[in-house]
Amino acid sequence: MPTAQQTQTAAKRSALKFFQITSYITGFALLSVMITWGLRRLIGLELWAFGPNGLVTLEPVVYIDDVATGLPTTGLNLTVAILIVHGWLYVAYLFADFRIWTLFRWNFLRFLIIAAGGVVPFLSFVTERRYSKLALVELDSTEVKN
Repeated sequence: MPTAQQTQTAAKRSALKFFQITSYITGFALLSVMITWGLRRLIGLELWAFGPNGLVTLEPVVYIDDVATGLPTTGLNLTVAILIVHGWLYVAYLFADFRIWTLFRWNFLRFLIIAAGGVVPFLSFVTERRYSKLALVELDSTEVKN
Protein backbone atom coordinates (compact mmCIF):
# COMPACT_ATOMS: atom_id res chain seq x y z
CA MET A 1 0.00 0.00 0.00
CA PRO A 2 1.48 3.36 -0.99
CA THR A 3 2.28 5.85 1.72
CA ALA A 4 0.85 9.35 1.83
CA GLN A 5 4.22 10.71 0.69
CA GLN A 6 4.25 8.39 -2.34
CA THR A 7 0.70 9.38 -3.23
CA GLN A 8 1.61 13.08 -2.95
CA THR A 9 4.69 12.59 -5.13
CA ALA A 10 2.64 10.74 -7.75
CA ALA A 11 0.08 13.57 -7.77
CA LYS A 12 2.85 16.13 -8.21
CA ARG A 13 4.39 14.20 -11.10
CA SER A 14 0.98 13.86 -12.76
CA ALA A 15 0.27 17.58 -12.34
CA LEU A 16 3.70 18.45 -13.71
CA LYS A 17 3.18 16.27 -16.82
CA PHE A 18 -0.24 17.87 -17.41
CA PHE A 19 1.33 21.33 -17.04
CA GLN A 20 4.07 20.48 -19.55
CA ILE A 21 1.57 19.23 -22.12
CA THR A 22 -0.80 22.17 -21.74
CA SER A 23 2.11 24.63 -21.89
CA TYR A 24 3.17 23.46 -25.33
CA ILE A 25 -0.34 23.11 -26.73
CA THR A 26 -1.38 26.54 -25.43
CA GLY A 27 1.87 28.08 -26.66
CA PHE A 28 1.35 26.80 -30.21
CA ALA A 29 -2.30 27.86 -30.14
CA LEU A 30 -1.24 31.36 -29.07
CA LEU A 31 1.24 31.53 -31.93
CA SER A 32 -1.60 30.54 -34.28
CA VAL A 33 -3.69 33.35 -32.81
CA MET A 34 -0.88 35.82 -33.42
CA ILE A 35 -0.48 34.69 -37.03
CA THR A 36 -4.20 34.95 -37.75
CA TRP A 37 -4.34 38.30 -35.96
CA GLY A 38 -1.53 39.55 -38.20
CA LEU A 39 -3.34 38.28 -41.27
CA ARG A 40 -6.55 39.93 -40.15
CA ARG A 41 -5.35 43.32 -38.95
CA LEU A 42 -2.17 43.94 -40.92
CA ILE A 43 -2.93 42.34 -44.28
CA GLY A 44 -6.74 42.32 -44.24
CA LEU A 45 -7.22 38.57 -44.77
CA GLU A 46 -9.10 35.97 -42.76
CA LEU A 47 -8.54 32.24 -42.83
CA TRP A 48 -11.67 30.53 -44.10
CA ALA A 49 -12.57 26.82 -44.48
CA PHE A 50 -15.23 25.14 -46.61
CA GLY A 51 -16.25 28.45 -48.15
CA PRO A 52 -17.35 29.12 -51.73
CA ASN A 53 -13.74 29.66 -52.89
CA GLY A 54 -12.20 26.37 -51.76
CA LEU A 55 -11.30 24.04 -48.92
CA VAL A 56 -9.06 26.51 -47.02
CA THR A 57 -8.66 30.04 -48.34
CA LEU A 58 -7.57 33.50 -47.31
CA GLU A 59 -10.53 35.81 -47.76
CA PRO A 60 -10.22 39.60 -47.96
CA VAL A 61 -12.00 41.48 -45.21
CA VAL A 62 -12.76 45.17 -44.87
CA TYR A 63 -13.58 46.73 -41.51
CA ILE A 64 -16.15 49.51 -41.43
CA ASP A 65 -16.67 50.85 -37.90
CA ASP A 66 -15.04 47.65 -36.52
CA VAL A 67 -17.54 45.48 -38.40
CA ALA A 68 -16.11 42.92 -40.84
CA THR A 69 -17.62 43.08 -44.31
CA GLY A 70 -16.98 41.18 -47.51
CA LEU A 71 -16.62 37.72 -45.94
CA PRO A 72 -18.30 34.61 -47.37
CA THR A 73 -21.70 33.69 -45.97
CA THR A 74 -20.96 29.94 -46.02
CA GLY A 75 -18.16 27.96 -44.45
CA LEU A 76 -16.16 28.28 -41.26
CA ASN A 77 -14.12 31.30 -40.21
CA LEU A 78 -10.92 29.61 -38.99
CA THR A 79 -9.60 32.88 -37.58
CA VAL A 80 -12.46 32.98 -35.10
CA ALA A 81 -12.29 29.21 -34.50
CA ILE A 82 -8.59 29.48 -33.56
CA LEU A 83 -9.42 32.27 -31.09
CA ILE A 84 -12.11 30.16 -29.45
CA VAL A 85 -9.93 27.05 -29.28
CA HIS A 86 -7.08 29.03 -27.73
CA GLY A 87 -9.47 30.43 -25.12
CA TRP A 88 -10.50 26.94 -24.00
CA LEU A 89 -6.92 25.69 -24.09
CA TYR A 90 -5.96 28.63 -21.89
CA VAL A 91 -8.55 27.50 -19.36
CA ALA A 92 -6.90 24.06 -19.26
CA TYR A 93 -3.49 25.76 -18.97
CA LEU A 94 -4.71 27.84 -16.02
CA PHE A 95 -6.04 24.69 -14.37
CA ALA A 96 -2.63 23.02 -14.82
CA ASP A 97 -0.97 26.15 -13.42
CA PHE A 98 -3.28 26.07 -10.40
CA ARG A 99 -2.59 22.36 -9.80
CA ILE A 100 1.19 22.69 -9.73
CA TRP A 101 0.98 25.93 -7.76
CA THR A 102 -1.10 24.32 -5.03
CA LEU A 103 0.68 20.96 -4.95
CA PHE A 104 4.18 22.44 -4.86
CA ARG A 105 3.06 25.29 -2.55
CA TRP A 106 4.77 27.98 -4.60
CA ASN A 107 4.25 31.69 -4.01
CA PHE A 108 1.53 33.61 -5.82
CA LEU A 109 3.99 35.48 -8.05
CA ARG A 110 4.95 32.19 -9.70
CA PHE A 111 1.29 31.48 -10.34
CA LEU A 112 0.90 34.86 -12.05
CA ILE A 113 4.05 34.46 -14.15
CA ILE A 114 2.98 31.03 -15.34
CA ALA A 115 -0.55 32.30 -16.04
CA ALA A 116 0.90 35.06 -18.22
CA GLY A 117 2.45 32.33 -20.36
CA GLY A 118 -0.90 31.70 -22.02
CA VAL A 119 -1.30 35.26 -23.24
CA VAL A 120 2.29 36.42 -23.90
CA PRO A 121 3.73 34.81 -27.05
CA PHE A 122 6.56 32.32 -26.37
CA LEU A 123 6.31 32.78 -22.59
CA SER A 124 4.56 29.44 -22.05
CA PHE A 125 7.62 27.68 -23.48
CA VAL A 126 9.93 29.62 -21.16
CA THR A 127 7.81 29.07 -18.04
CA GLU A 128 7.39 25.38 -18.84
CA ARG A 129 11.14 24.88 -19.06
CA ARG A 130 12.00 26.95 -15.99
CA TYR A 131 9.31 25.77 -13.60
CA SER A 132 9.45 22.14 -14.73
CA LYS A 133 13.13 22.10 -13.80
CA LEU A 134 12.36 23.63 -10.40
CA ALA A 135 9.59 21.10 -9.80
CA LEU A 136 11.79 18.16 -10.79
CA VAL A 137 14.57 19.33 -8.46
CA GLU A 138 12.02 19.55 -5.65
CA LEU A 139 10.62 16.09 -6.46
CA ASP A 140 14.11 14.56 -6.62
CA SER A 141 15.09 16.09 -3.30
CA THR A 142 11.90 14.75 -1.73
CA GLU A 143 12.59 11.25 -3.03
CA VAL A 144 16.20 11.35 -1.77
CA LYS A 145 14.98 12.15 1.75
CA ASN A 146 12.76 9.05 1.78
